[in-house]
Amino acid sequence: MAFDLRRLTPPPLPSPGPGFLAEILRALPLWALTSEQKELRLSLCGLLIGQGNPACLAAAQALLALAFQEDPFDAASTALLESVEASHPFLPPRAVAVLRLVRTAPAPAASPEADVSFEAIRASGDIELVVRYLEIAARDRHHALARLAPAFAALCRLPDADTAARLLAAFAPHLPPPLFARLSAELACLRLPPADALDRIRALDGEAWGLFAAIAASHCLERLGDRDGALAACLAARTSLPHHVNLTLRACELSRPLPIPPAPGPNEAAVCLYSMNKAELFRECLAHLAATDLGHSLVAVLDNGSTDHTAEVVAQAAGRFPEGRFLSVRLPVNVGAPGARNWLLSLPEVKAHRHVAFLDDDAFPEHDWLARLLETARNHPTAGTVGCAIVDKGAPRDHQSADFNLFPPELGTPSLPETKERLFICEPCRGAPDFGLYAYTRACLSVSGCCHLLPHRTIETVGGFDIRYNPTQFDDLDRDIRSFLAGAPCVYDGTVRVGHKQGSSLALAETPAQVAHIVGNKIKLEYGVSDADADRLWRENLELLGRELLEKDKALAEVAREKMPPAAGRG
Repeated sequence: MAFDLRRLTPPPLPSPGPGFLAEILRALPLWALTSEQKELRLSLCGLLIGQGNPACLAAAQALLALAFQEDPFDAASTALLESVEASHPFLPPRAVAVLRLVRTAPAPAASPEADVSFEAIRASGDIELVVRYLEIAARDRHHALARLAPAFAALCRLPDADTAARLLAAFAPHLPPPLFARLSAELACLRLPPADALDRIRALDGEAWGLFAAIAASHCLERLGDRDGALAACLAARTSLPHHVNLTLRACELSRPLPIPPAPGPNEAAVCLYSMNKAELFRECLAHLAATDLGHSLVAVLDNGSTDHTAEVVAQAAGRFPEGRFLSVRLPVNVGAPGARNWLLSLPEVKAHRHVAFLDDDAFPEHDWLARLLETARNHPTAGTVGCAIVDKGAPRDHQSADFNLFPPELGTPSLPETKERLFICEPCRGAPDFGLYAYTRACLSVSGCCHLLPHRTIETVGGFDIRYNPTQFDDLDRDIRSFLAGAPCVYDGTVRVGHKQGSSLALAETPAQVAHIVGNKIKLEYGVSDADADRLWRENLELLGRELLEKDKALAEVAREKMPPAAGRG
């Protein structure tokens, strides 16, 4: 059954006008960073509302309407939306009704004898406790909505999808039907096959959830191979949000033909990995890598001073790769991540290839990952590095990282009180569910070192990785900064997704020693960049993002006229 986009076409929202994107980029260059990072979006909406300008107000209203539809339980965004709706009504009636139901849901009385908060349960990491909490919460008919609100994200990420569906269904009698349908659609998009998820999306009330429905449908349709349908749905959402950065980038990506790049040829790419004392995880990683399409690529592996049975794992893995295309090195001591990378880069067999792809020892790329990254490198011949989207390996494959860019220094949040900090990285998507809004390609400051492709020409001009960042952390960013300053920015291709089993070491730092190491390396990074270069970095970074965004916005104007269905063609 074909997906009927017209039924879920979002109702008209206040429009800031067709020229608003160019105007806001001139006034506020950091607009080009992202429209999806919650804290930044909330700050920008507050700024726009305070201008007393009808176009700015309309832009904020549309962004807040989408914010509520994307996450009805985000208290800060829904509070601001409620305030704006009270002073400048703009939402359709059924959307207002759902907003009020969520905002006025009665919460259980707080007392010293009250049950343990969900935040404490989530922090424990005990899945059985999470399930038990949800089972009890679903029986509290007076407070079911308030109890579900902080736990819905965790429900969607339970290891067993059937258990998640059963628990959500138990809340149905106590939730407003339009809200239950919306939550069911999100769970389906994250955990069910895309065709099944589209059935749930069809059941949504377009007046209340049209923006979310269009974005979710676009993601599902693309997964089903219906690229034209995915583009139409994306454009339908963008009709109400022509100033939305991610929708603009995503629609432009969908408007282009889907390339089918050739398998890597001889001497085109060497794939390099290093590991220390993660023998069984590395075995899993190498087995997965061998099953991807590597073409004629060389695989070079470095055992970085392991004391477990990593050497045995590497020796056994050699048989998984074609003869002459697997190379291994074993070091007696751990030389750290930058040292291991430099060692691999120095091998004559690696140097004979035009590109070097580095993979973490817990990275699990898609089947054609290397061919697609090489195609992106060919399409961007001046790129210093080509990176991709990093997502959780397990369902529902939430985002860990996309493209990294810089905030203006005055807008950053200092973390080193005794250091003159100037480099504040915008991480737009850590922990965000994948609805396709980071599946775009654009130039940027930096990409994740979990999987990145380095052209050998930039290795020769920019150099390798600085061993002062041993054992790890910020060595990738340091090299990308040097490359950017040399006129070779990174390129992020978010249509390529790599599953990452253990997550970012930055996010996982817990012990005082781990935190101290990260702080120390951040200080090294700050003092390694001059004031003049730091100022140049953020300014040129935002100029680059803004220029590319406007080019894509212009290209989409013609695409929208050709592709948009008549019912979705409102201005």
